[in-house]
Amino acid sequence: MTMIVLATREGFDVTDKDRFDSLHIETGDLVHEEFIALVRDSSDIQPHEKPRHLWISIDFLRQALDTASNVQRASELEDMFAYAGTQGWLNVSGTHVAAHVVLPG
Repeated sequence: MTMIVLATREGFDVTDKDRFDSLHIETGDLVHEEFIALVRDSSDIQPHEKPRHLWISIDFLRQALDTASNVQRASELEDMFAYAGTQGWLNVSGTHVAAHVVLPG
């Protein structure tokens, strides 16, 4: 399993919240235009320079995983960010982590 940031008509949600070895974004049942509009209107998910990649706000992930009340989850998430940093998957300011977009099909 993978930690997934799932696009829905209501916004973005995180599934598999106890998986810290892989992260990606899924478009859910949204059509392309709906997904693009959702990203455009989001402050948590932003365009990335690479095709089929997006930036995910680290604060969004912390909030979605309720790291304020779960010390173990907070520690594992910070370890994931540290690893992402060694791979060049954090933006320059360290506020967003890169993830690839998995398309249906």
